[in-house]
Amino acid sequence: MKNILNYKFGFYLLIVVLIGIFVADSIEEDYNDEITKAQVKETISNFFSSIEIGSELDTYDYITEDFQLVELGGPYTLAEFWSLIESSQGDNIPVSRNWDLSNWTISIDDESAHVSYKNNGTFVTSINGEKVTTNPIWLESAYLILDDDELKIKYFQSEEISDYLSN
Repeated sequence: MKNILNYKFGFYLLIVVLIGIFVADSIEEDYNDEITKAQVKETISNFFSSIEIGSELDTYDYITEDFQLVELGGPYTLAEFWSLIESSQGDNIPVSRNWDLSNWTISIDDESAHVSYKNNGTFVTSINGEKVTTNPIWLESAYLILDDDELKIKYFQSEEISDYLSN
């Protein structure tokens, strides 16, 4: 009788341990899958959509409070960057901004992601009443983190390569 009880106890203990391992493993899998490549692309794409002329999206929904942008000699906060852009435009009026993002490379960690991609821009500006279109090209990268369970851009780096490509 004692052996039967020991076997039952051992069997139940084995079941409890196996269930514990399975639950812990599935929690770890869910945690590691928390950030997906699709989410990274969506966050970056939404960031660019939010800075298109006439967008109703709020750019601050896609960046952290301590966001830094390195371009044109930065680093800058978003407000500092926009101030720099506005002062450089003079009387020119931006009409539209569009981006085509391609060649994605994405690395994902537990609570962060790094992405790099090529960005082909199309900017239409009104200069002295005449519309002028430019097509700059950048290589860009961003570091994204989970911020209150939302993926946001913490660091953004952009280097225009248009001049290098035309030589």
